[in-house]
Amino acid sequence: MKSSPALAIVAGTLLFLPSVAGAGAHTWDVNELFSNADGTIQFVELLEANGTANELGLPNVMLMSSTQTFRIGGGPLVAPTSNKFFLIATAEFAALEGAPTPDAIIPAGNVSFFSIDGDTVSYGPYDSLVFSMGELPINGIDSLNADGSMGMNSPTNYSGEMGTVDVPEPDAALLAWAAIVTLVSIRQTADRGKIRG
Repeated sequence: MKSSPALAIVAGTLLFLPSVAGAGAHTWDVNELFSNADGTIQFVELLEANGTANELGLPNVMLMSSTQTFRIGGGPLVAPTSNKFFLIATAEFAALEGAPTPDAIIPAGNVSFFSIDGDTVSYGPYDSLVFSMGELPINGIDSLNADGSMGMNSPTNYSGEMGTVDVPEPDAALLAWAAIVTLVSIRQTADRGKIRG
């Protein structure tokens, strides 16, 4: 079959056009995990780990734990993606002072997204971060890094906004006192109802 010069020019031009369908997504790694003690405040930070500029297809990949799965939403990323971060977090994390704006929000039905007692957090079939019981810090300050180290959380979103969060755990004595105050208030209300009756 004889090819025409016009067809060769069109085919050659198509090779140089950016393609969303052909955009990569496989060089992103699970880089950092954070959770508070009850799992309502969590984030998963991904890192484009190969210095590849056209890994734009991340928003179409599944994020998974051993019990939860959701497709990362949104349109294709804007190039270049080289060595950038992508932040996925719960709405409660997004509301914290000092928290960078997440690039994707974990749906309420998927919270807590991963178990604090040990889990596997996977970005599609491409990368996973596995941890066992006791390896994920839940002190509200530290996070777990891909290399297994722990340190102060440093969530960073795709636009490069970085922050740290401090999620103080409730004081057991304060919670006990609040419960006593609530019980006393309920009892007083009930007693007032008896006097009137």
